[in-house]
Amino acid sequence: MLTQRESNLSKVMIVLQVILSSGIFISTSCLFSIQMLTPEHFTMFISQLIIIWSVCFYYLHLGIIFRNSSFYSMIRGYLATIILGCTFFILEATFLPALSHKKLLILYICYFGAINFISLIAFKSSFYSIMHFIRSRNHNTRNIIIIANKSSESFINSFMYSKDWGYKISKIITPDPQIKDKYANAILIDNQESLLKFVTLNAVDDIFYCIPINNKQFDIIQLIRSLDEIGVSLHMMLHYFPRHQQQTGKNNIPFKEQFIDYQTTPNNYICLHLKEVFDHIASAFLLVIGSPLMLLIAALIKLEDGGPVLFRQERIGKNGRRFTCLKFRSMVVDAEARKQALMQLNEADGPVFKMENDPRMTRIGRYIRKLSFDELPQLINVFKGEMSIVGPRPPLLSEVMKYSRPQIRRLSMKPGITGSWQVWGRHTVTFKEWMKMDLDYIDSWSINMDLKIMVATIGVVLKANGR
Repeated sequence: MLTQRESNLSKVMIVLQVILSSGIFISTSCLFSIQMLTPEHFTMFISQLIIIWSVCFYYLHLGIIFRNSSFYSMIRGYLATIILGCTFFILEATFLPALSHKKLLILYICYFGAINFISLIAFKSSFYSIMHFIRSRNHNTRNIIIIANKSSESFINSFMYSKDWGYKISKIITPDPQIKDKYANAILIDNQESLLKFVTLNAVDDIFYCIPINNKQFDIIQLIRSLDEIGVSLHMMLHYFPRHQQQTGKNNIPFKEQFIDYQTTPNNYICLHLKEVFDHIASAFLLVIGSPLMLLIAALIKLEDGGPVLFRQERIGKNGRRFTCLKFRSMVVDAEARKQALMQLNEADGPVFKMENDPRMTRIGRYIRKLSFDELPQLINVFKGEMSIVGPRPPLLSEVMKYSRPQIRRLSMKPGITGSWQVWGRHTVTFKEWMKMDLDYIDSWSINMDLKIMVATIGVVLKANGR
């Protein structure tokens, strides 16, 4: 996943920089009052620019954010690309008889090269600064655990001093007392059972295994199986595999070590980020157009009994993250206190509680539950990045504690306002079937599936059969 994540980001950066360069080539013509190129020649130059710049950016690694290389190597790469490309254009302008205003055209190419060079450096530097600002404040980060011994100190240090990489060290797990004494967030765990218990109870996205595979304290085969079961990605340092010891070369990952990756969750980096972008845009749009309806519901709830408009409850998000889930309050103020007395009337199996005619429901609450309007404030959770429009339902901690190990894997994607269970199961399936639906969604996730679920959700809302 690491190499794919960085490789995909690199490809996106190359495309953006080629688009920027093409735009500058077009806009530079505005500096001249004479039309030097016919539409056919203009198309030819743009096509050549796309090919030359793309090839140079790829082979000179200019799609990578310069966090793992010097600023000056980036300048040399851009300079080499522009000199090569502009030299080709100048030779073409000189020797092609069909081109007119050749001297002016050469000046145009020189202007373009200078502007393009400055703009590419400014673009890359700005992008890096923005990412550094976001990630250094623990936004858009992945929580990681490093399993390390004394030989892994340089790897640990590379993470600790480069927050802009997007990885946050939650804990360093080690069987080595020297590592525990050196790092404040290191804990001494020297057996498999304690390691798996710690991973299960904490918010973890990735684990970096940086100790020899023949270490007697951890059974690596069982660890791979256990982490696959709960949906946590495992990255094993490659140089501990004898047949790869001689393998060297530059990586597209933000450190020099190479890894073998194990994961059972969706790893299409670009599509997953498109999903996140869509969530932010869609939630903002729906909050704006839905604000009159939300204000009306808030006023009706307040007028009915004078209690709080919103019901806030801690839920478990992606890979164990905890967040405050928002809903319009559809029950009496002391509903949670009355819940225990109603447990014997629970109509759902498993660790969840459901009652069709729940006596704690308010009059307004019954209507907004039927129409699923009580979920509307969760658009705020989506906008904040805690939830998604589509995904598994966010569970309570008490529910998660009763999950079997395979069911924990449903936490490996962000929880959603709607999902496959809400539109194709809801009150007609057992808890075990519900969990399977969520796991099937994760295993076969795609943007098309999310679109189908969103369309199906409209039909479910119109049926008004919520509880």
